Amino acid sequence: MKKRIILLGLTIILIMSIITTTFVYAANEDVTLEKVKDNVCTIKLGEDGEVIKQLLTVDNENKEATLQIDVKNLKSEDEAIKPTEIFLVIDNSKSMSDNTLADGRTRKEAVFTAAKSLTDKIIQEQPTTKIGIVSFSSNSDTTKEGTLEDANLVIMPTNNATDITTAIDGIATTGVRTNIDAGLQIAKTNFSTDEGVNRHLILLTDGVPNNSVGTSMAYSGATATNTKATLQSLVNSNINIITVMTGVDSTYQPDPDGNLSAEAAGKTYRDLAEEIFGTQAQPNYGKFYYVSDESVEDTITEDVYNDVKIVIKNEIKNIILVDYFPTDIIENYDFEIVEKANIGTVTPTVNTDDNSITWTIQTLKAGETASFKYKLKLKEQFNREIINVETPTNEKVDVSYTGTDENTEKQTSNVSPSIILKQDTAPDPIPQTGDNTMIIALAIIGLVTVAIIGIAKYRNK
Repeated sequence: MKKRIILLGLTIILIMSIITTTFVYAANEDVTLEKVKDNVCTIKLGEDGEVIKQLLTVDNENKEATLQIDVKNLKSEDEAIKPTEIFLVIDNSKSMSDNTLADGRTRKEAVFTAAKSLTDKIIQEQPTTKIGIVSFSSNSDTTKEGTLEDANLVIMPTNNATDITTAIDGIATTGVRTNIDAGLQIAKTNFSTDEGVNRHLILLTDGVPNNSVGTSMAYSGATATNTKATLQSLVNSNINIITVMTGVDSTYQPDPDGNLSAEAAGKTYRDLAEEIFGTQAQPNYGKFYYVSDESVEDTITEDVYNDVKIVIKNEIKNIILVDYFPTDIIENYDFEIVEKANIGTVTPTVNTDDNSITWTIQTLKAGETASFKYKLKLKEQFNREIINVETPTNEKVDVSYTGTDENTEKQTSNVSPSIILKQDTAPDPIPQTGDNTMIIALAIIGLVTVAIIGIAKYRNK
């Protein structure tokens, strides 16, 4: 008899468990999904950017909520002229005026126009930058050739663009030879000695040096040696050198028999130039542009300009955003990515260790916005205890990143949009929900049958 009573008790407990489970976890046709709070989770990334998480839509028919997370870089690329002091060392030898471009201008006009345009761009971008001018060729007094007087300090470094333009326009054609060495030395001497000043020397020439300080009328040998020594001294003084050489004949041999200089015998102008400056691909000192007359203006106003300014990219790097979900969301809603991240990668499923998803962005450029969308869809069977209870869509959002100042920061927010399941009428004790109806009916029949049999047998004894 005891066994029968125990069996009857266990049966009743089993049936009650089924009924209770059916009561708590039920299908979702009889509830309405609504937005409760349209809170926008905003996390400031210092002055660099921000993270915005917001609830976009609530679709009651499909019982799903769509959310979007944006990571914005609010900075723009800043162009800053890095140097604070520049010398333009400009060739004013006779060949600059004698050679004519296809458009009818002289080489001097093209180069001088480009030098003035470069000056205007630099001063406009960073008004504190100072630019000085040195001209060089050979002295009209032949007794002074091969001395520093082959060059002329036209104007000391200034940030007055008008004065610089006037100074360039006033450079006259003088000698027939090219004493680059003298021009370099004059410029070097007149750079300021202030600490922390960035310095550039821009050499604009159409000729290979055929004299230097201490030598005259030679294309190589001592002239090359002296010029290279001065170039190296500029490098050693942390002065950045940019050379633009235009119109140099790559086939003509100025001293085929070596009558002027044995070292120049049989070499072309290009050979002699590269002996001193290297090649454009592998320059010996700073940068070396070996260009045609037709491209010299673009080289000076674009390439050289880019060489003397630095672009501050203002990138946010190493962004790791972690979105944590509450237990009620994880247990009752399915997570699904609607639109993949346009930048970076998002974990495709929820990490069950901490109920989170992680978005990783290596680099977010200035002005860029990274976005992705996901939805939370109510499960067919859910815990009815969340009905009429406000449910935050996330527990918190953490973000770490390296800012434009190269410092690593961490920010967090527990602000969250909220949703709610509503049911206007109280649920039936035993909801009619598909397959559960059959289970409950069979359980009740079984319980009644066992009870009747047990009572009958008990009375017969």
